[in-house]
Amino acid sequence: MLRTLLFLLALHFAVSLPAQFILNGDAVVLNDSCYRLTEALNGRAGSIWNPAKINLNQSFEVVMDIFLGCEDALGADGIVFGFQPISTSIGQGGGGIGFLGITPSLGIEFDTWQNTTLSDPYYDHLAISRDGDLNHLGAGNLAGPVQASPTSINVEDCSFHSLRVSWDAVRQLLSVYFDCSLRLTYSGDIVNDIFHGDPFVYWGFTSATGGANNLHQVCFSYTTFQDKLPDVVLCPGGQVHLQARGGIQYTWAPPQGLSNPNIPNPVASPAQTTNYVVEVRDACGIPFYDSVRVEVAGDSVFFNLGAPDTAICEGQALLLDVTSSSATYQWSNGAQTPAITVGEGFYSVTVTKTDTFCIADDQINISTIPIPHLNLGPDTALCEGQTVLLRSDFTDGALRWQDGSTADSLRATRTGLYELIASNECGTATDAVRVDIESCREAYFPNAFSPNNDGRNDRFYIQDGGDVARITLMRIFGRWGNLVFEARDLLPNDPAQGWDGRFNGEPMPSGIYVYYAEIVFRDGVAERRQGEVVLVR
Repeated sequence: MLRTLLFLLALHFAVSLPAQFILNGDAVVLNDSCYRLTEALNGRAGSIWNPAKINLNQSFEVVMDIFLGCEDALGADGIVFGFQPISTSIGQGGGGIGFLGITPSLGIEFDTWQNTTLSDPYYDHLAISRDGDLNHLGAGNLAGPVQASPTSINVEDCSFHSLRVSWDAVRQLLSVYFDCSLRLTYSGDIVNDIFHGDPFVYWGFTSATGGANNLHQVCFSYTTFQDKLPDVVLCPGGQVHLQARGGIQYTWAPPQGLSNPNIPNPVASPAQTTNYVVEVRDACGIPFYDSVRVEVAGDSVFFNLGAPDTAICEGQALLLDVTSSSATYQWSNGAQTPAITVGEGFYSVTVTKTDTFCIADDQINISTIPIPHLNLGPDTALCEGQTVLLRSDFTDGALRWQDGSTADSLRATRTGLYELIASNECGTATDAVRVDIESCREAYFPNAFSPNNDGRNDRFYIQDGGDVARITLMRIFGRWGNLVFEARDLLPNDPAQGWDGRFNGEPMPSGIYVYYAEIVFRDGVAERRQGEVVLVR
């Protein structure tokens, strides 16, 4: 896919992450969008300030989630979302929530502790104040306090709460939404009345604990300061990914020239210059808007990495070549050459035409097709009545057994050679296993023995080739049915456990004797065997 755009200062349309904030005190980074301001420990303070000033003469939207802790009765003190032009430090801690004393400033306070000296209400509340003055009866109190949650006096409930702050610079209206409800507004000339005509301010969060504490965190979803869509110049015939963020529902207009107007990142390929507006609805269903101008101009730049989803065989490499005249190259893996050889993975490239300032970008996702392999295991022998399930460990291709079956498994029920062939576009593999079905209940009983101590055939005992697991009982009876020998829990092939031709220590006469045995075979089946044996003297 071809994507072209004017590229200024290495700007591109990847999902933007929050810029690195200046961290103060106990504040730490948790991930690319979340920060912890304080731990749940007494006497802590932390703040984060973005190092790039914003212009309050321009409207903004900030969509985020804040976490005010898990401890209610003994939880303190809260979080302030603030603006100030002077420094990026921390104000007074404890009940000052890291914001008290910062001047000039504008702060939106989320207070979870009742400080009677500051005229705090009994419920967890929010208020808008100026110049670091958090006293609600003081001159710095601009709006509020009001209960923070529309449904509960407590927001220290071990849950994240949605927070949205909107500034309409034209109407000079500041709006604060908490848990999807508009809780507080302030209308005023913030730039002139508070910041003495200077519209450029830092923005960030402060928090503190005192004699009581809570865990305080903030996570960003969208800020106009960092996520606003930049305008682009698209070379004729090209296309570019637009990327909005911060919501759960997106609607782009007009839909012409977009691959899908209802996703955050449609591919735009308008035939003529078009102004697109996207309505983004946040998790509360409240909309905000962004716009981007896609100007069609300049010279075409043509290259193609191939199908967006491409597969190569295991162990192979793919050459990606975007060579163009008068151009520089930036690949997602850091390479800056026109061609790279790669394996499995996701790759994107930006080609900058240095003569026309036109940009083309493309991306490709390369997957790997495994080379066929099979292992049916070793040859095996089964007892009569038993079966074995032969199963392929290869699932990325076509399978065929010797009987024509294409299933991934085959049950072997008879003696034979079982063969399987696996194949795909990367090759073929074959494996075979022999299965033998045999009797597992063979035991040998000698028909005669001569107990004359000559070292040969002196005892009568059961013999086998591995089929007998154990002999639970063996008895020998004389010609009149009298019991002359009994033994239990024997093993086969052990003369010492057999009958030596004696009864009560006395040699028995030559003759025919009857044996009876109860045997458990290796397949788990128990059988009774009996017969005759001749004792020879």
